[in-house]
Amino acid sequence: MSGFRGSDERLDREIAQLERIARLRLARAAAEMRELERDHRELRRERGRRRAASTEEATAPTAVPA
Repeated sequence: MSGFRGSDERLDREIAQLERIARLRLARAAAEMRELERDHRELRRERGRRRAASTEEATAPTAVPA
């Protein structure tokens, strides 16, 4: 990045603006990460339920016709 040619006040405003942008992007990324983690937990729970159901089906006694 080249040297900043604006006034000190302009430089302070630019710095403040970039800090606001960074905080906003960080908050959005954190929210997205929480959403991904929630989805991941739900998918793992579903996998556990399916495995449990398939195990129950495999171990359930079946009626054999006589």
